[in-house]
Amino acid sequence: MLKRSLSFLLLLGTIFLGLSGVSSVSASTIPSNYSFDGSIFTGPIPYYSSTKSQKAYIWNNSQTKRIHNLKNYPNTVWQVSNAFVKRVKGKNEVYYKLYSAYNKKVKGIAWYGYFKKSIIKLPVLFNSQQAYLNDLSSNKALKLTRMVAELFPNSQVNLNLSKSLYVSLPQKTDLLNGFTNTKAIGLNSFDSEGNYSYYERMAPSKAIKLIDQRLTEMGYDQDKRNSMSNYDIGLNIVGYAESFYRQSELNIANKYRYPVKLSNFQDMADYGACSIQLGIPK
Repeated sequence: MLKRSLSFLLLLGTIFLGLSGVSSVSASTIPSNYSFDGSIFTGPIPYYSSTKSQKAYIWNNSQTKRIHNLKNYPNTVWQVSNAFVKRVKGKNEVYYKLYSAYNKKVKGIAWYGYFKKSIIKLPVLFNSQQAYLNDLSSNKALKLTRMVAELFPNSQVNLNLSKSLYVSLPQKTDLLNGFTNTKAIGLNSFDSEGNYSYYERMAPSKAIKLIDQRLTEMGYDQDKRNSMSNYDIGLNIVGYAESFYRQSELNIANKYRYPVKLSNFQDMADYGACSIQLGIPK
């Protein structure tokens, strides 16, 4: 089950990020006129810090003063609103203008090599249950998804149930044929003032408390969830991440560390969802 392998796979993922975090695209591949402006593009692009350096800093806009150390923000999603090239020791280097997705007052300029795109490979791209669970356990961008899965401690996360949340009929019906008592639960809701609750746009530590509360209101308190050992669950939770359902686009997104707009691809981050699919395997 997902929970049993979670700690080990997260450790592997952390080690991998530490080893790869400061690698840089070859300077010869970075055009001297490269730039990115989210205001005329697709909006800001989400990133995570992937460096283990104790001296990875965010600077003020004039790059004359260090104002934040990335070691203090290991779980923050950084929204890259602009990028530009600067010559450093004879090489082209990309720098990001960015801010915390959870606190816009935390912002500045930082070297692109400290960051990795927050990317989600959507369930429809997986062909095996184990590959899906491995990614779910290790992908940093899926932190909230893992936390929601843990709210159902005795239920297995199932690839087909997750896929069913991303497709329409008749494919949805085909994916659910192996289950009974199926039910999709939409978690986002309007509050008393008419505001829509985008839990996936919040810090996971805050969102999970509200999701727990929302599930309880819908009749799925912790005791009920604990008792659902005969159920599998599917998850559709994407927030502050680029999410891809085409392998070709996923490959390009991973190829370029910095945001790009090509003839056949552009980085974008406009997908948000928060729902669960329940089902009892036949």
